[in-house]
Amino acid sequence: MSWLVIMSFCVPVVLLFLYIIIRHAKMGKILEGMSVFWFRFAFAFLLLFIIHLGIGYAGYNVPINLFSVFTIAILGIPGVIGITALVYFL
Repeated sequence: MSWLVIMSFCVPVVLLFLYIIIRHAKMGKILEGMSVFWFRFAFAFLLLFIIHLGIGYAGYNVPINLFSVFTIAILGIPGVIGITALVYFL
């Protein structure tokens, strides 16, 4: 599929989503929640990089990908434990 077709579908969907959110909820709460999520997302990348460097010396490889980052950003400490346990046991 062309990127133009994908964008012509995604942009109206995002605009409709934003319209519904702004209309039915207070904008401050939504922006606060989004900023907290993006902070956790960025911190998860940083944390995975530090874990990748630390565990890399022991011979293990912790992947830094979107699945790992989303898991850590959403779950927090249990996500970090889960990802490192998956790397250690697999």
